[in-house]
Amino acid sequence: MSTTYKVLESDADFLTAALTQSKVSVWFRPEDDPETRIMDYGGIVEGYSPESIKIAGGRFIRERFEFRAYIK
Repeated sequence: MSTTYKVLESDADFLTAALTQSKVSVWFRPEDDPETRIMDYGGIVEGYSPESIKIAGGRFIRERFEFRAYIK
């Protein structure tokens, strides 16, 4: 069984993930490499702003990372 996820991009995506308590992981996107790499196994979205996302006590810059919510 494969894991399904949604890439979070908009404020509405982050709000939905926070309200539903979805687990969100953080992926690094190098500019010169199309592949992403897991950066942090994450947790629940605790807050968000136009610049950053707070997940499990850590802050991550929105434009440097990809955020994936796992769908049950």
